[in-house]
Amino acid sequence: MEIITSRQNPKIKEIRKLIADEKRLAVDKEIYADLAIKKDIQGVGAVVRQKISRNTLFDGAGVVLENIANPGNLGAIARLCAAFSIKNLYVIKPAVEFFQPEAVRASMGAIFHLSLVYFDSLAELKEQLNGRGFAVIGTSLQDDSVDLAMSKPHKSSNLLFLFGGEAKGLSSEAKEICDSLVKIPISGAVDSLNLAESAAIVIYELSI
Repeated sequence: MEIITSRQNPKIKEIRKLIADEKRLAVDKEIYADLAIKKDIQGVGAVVRQKISRNTLFDGAGVVLENIANPGNLGAIARLCAAFSIKNLYVIKPAVEFFQPEAVRASMGAIFHLSLVYFDSLAELKEQLNGRGFAVIGTSLQDDSVDLAMSKPHKSSNLLFLFGGEAKGLSSEAKEICDSLVKIPISGAVDSLNLAESAAIVIYELSI
């Protein structure tokens, strides 16, 4: 994907003109279809300004995703955050982009109501956590975790839920910054749950 760095870029000029002159712009069906990335178009589009912070930890509850790769999971977790009044969503790179179209669709618009932050590395997150008084809960399927059913809801306003990527889960380095590690008790019929499903269960059980 090309990264535009000049204010004089023709695309940037067109967007600025659209914002200055018209809040709504009508186009015919063929043009809209050409702009759309899906075939089952709904006839409404938007030009939005992306607001993303970097290497910053905000006060309040948050969800941290280490190396998440699936945009659908990212969007679904953004929707979870909004549903449970969690205002901060953090992603540790390398990871999928916040505003990848599939992520935006899966969030059902919730992603526009969150504080979005990229951390360039786990080390950057650790530095921000130092002395801030955050309670960090991670997830793990290994013997280093306790059953979620045995854990109690956390009442700390500065609570972070830390989830690993779809393929490998939390790294050993990420586990080291967690105050506690939990796992969801499931039957032997499956090995694991989808990342977004796991996040929904953990967040609900430990924040309500």
